[in-house]
Parts: sequence; structure tokens; C-alpha cells
Amino acid sequence: MRVVAILLGLVVLVAGSAMLWQHWRYLRLRRDIVQDHQPVFHSPGVFHVLIFLEAAPGADAVEEVRTLKRATEGSEARWIYAGKVVLTAVASSQIGEKDWSAIVLLQYPSRAAYDRQAQSEPLRTALGRFREVYTQGFQRWPLASALLPQLFLAQRVGQILRGRPSHFPFVRSGRADAVPQAEAYAQRLRAERELGAKAVVIVNLIKRGTPEQQAADRRYGASMFGAMAEGGYGPMHVGRAVRIERDYDFGAVVLVYYPGVDFFAEMVQSEFFQGIVGDKQLGDTQASITVPILDRL
Repeated sequence: MRVVAILLGLVVLVAGSAMLWQHWRYLRLRRDIVQDHQPVFHSPGVFHVLIFLEAAPGADAVEEVRTLKRATEGSEARWIYAGKVVLTAVASSQIGEKDWSAIVLLQYPSRAAYDRQAQSEPLRTALGRFREVYTQGFQRWPLASALLPQLFLAQRVGQILRGRPSHFPFVRSGRADAVPQAEAYAQRLRAERELGAKAVVIVNLIKRGTPEQQAADRRYGASMFGAMAEGGYGPMHVGRAVRIERDYDFGAVVLVYYPGVDFFAEMVQSEFFQGIVGDKQLGDTQASITVPILDRL
């Protein structure tokens, strides 16, 4: 019995150490690479707001977002993430085709705190500088967001124990029907190496589809999560969408980190991605690819 107790203790120690290491690794990525300032722990009552911004023609997107940030100084808004939009890979049928320039993620103590600032003159003036603005609220799920890295750790352990072949390096797809669009995406991504050498963040607005679409999307997600578990990247924010303006119907918000523009370009051109992307089926979605700019503000 003593030997069994010692072995169990060692297992608990090793598992606990691995979980702490995984937490530290993702926290370092969040702070140093993604420039994401989300507190690890927060009240379920806090309110998150995504603001999609289209700068006026000829305006510098980073400078315009810097002006917006100054307009929130001294308020209850906490800047969590800011990204320059490289491209919108999937346009929402509800929102339509938009040439977004930047997306910012703010955290407020409550919905009421956001509503108060939304009516403030400094914020309204700063937003008025943009050609178009769309604001999407969401209630972030703190427990789910915190547990995802640990779930990826468990999945990775399972991959190793089963001897699963590696996803990496990606093998370029030879499918002529798929590569042209992927190649165009790759060129635009690689043009943003200065800001996106180490991080890309996809901002997803999601409306679930039919049961058949949801089943297909689960297959896509399972494949993507397998690569994420091995590669050490994945969702940073998940939550329930909350309508703020307009009659758009989304159910969830998900922000996903990938390790840089070159990595993402190679992924979208790969046999792996082209083999599963057909299963990414939703009732509606907007997926905007961004690179971090919060340290420039």
C-alpha cells in the first residue's frame, strides 16, 4: 500500500507540475506574444465588447485606434486586445462585405458600465472618425477559457501515448481548386510580417447552423483541436454573444491565436487544412484575421 501511495503521489506531482507549466506557457504567450491583457481570473459579470472599425480612406488605422484609446482613458474600459485586420476570410451574410481596418476588445465591469461610456462624448467623437463601426458584446466564459489549455495538454498526452503522427511540418496541398484562394490569403498574410511575425488572432462571430452543419463543424473542430494541442496555440477567448446594436443574430464569440503569419499561411495552403475546411459549416459567421498592435498604442 505504501508503494501504491508513493506512486499515486508521484503521478499527482507530475500531473500538477505539467498543468502549472501549461498555464505558465499560455500566460506567457498571451502577455508577451499576443499582447493580450486579459486577467486570468475575473467575475462572470464583466462585459466584453468587440469594436470593428473601418478607417476613413487614407487614414492610418493604427493612429486612429490610438486616438480611440486616448478617448477611453480614465474610464472603466480595460483594453484587452487590439488588432490590425489583415483580411476578413469569411464575411457574415448579416453584416455583409466590410473592409475592416482594426478590431479592439475591451472589458467593462458590467454591461451598465459599457452603456454609460457608449453615450459619452469623447467615445462618440473618437468613433465618429471611422467610416464604419460595428460593436458586438459578449459574456466571456472565464472557466472555459481557463480550462482550454489544460484540455489541450490532456489531448497532447493522449496523442503521445497513442503514437499519433505529427501534424507538422504542414504538407502543401496540390488541390488546384483550393490553392488559388489560399495563395492570395498567404500573400496578404506575409505582407504583415512586421506586426504578425509571432502572432495572428482570428476574431470569429458565430451563429450555429442546422444539426447537420453542427455535426460537420464538430468534425472540423476535432481536427483543428488536435493540431492546436500539438502546436501549443488555440482559443484565447470564448463566450456567449450579446447583442448591442442592429438586429444581427450571433450565438458565440471566439478569438483564436496562431503562431504568426507564416505559420497561418502555410496552414491554409496545407493538405491538412484543405482536407477539413469543407466541414467548417455554420449558420453564419464572420472570421477576421488580425495581427497585434496594442503595443503600438
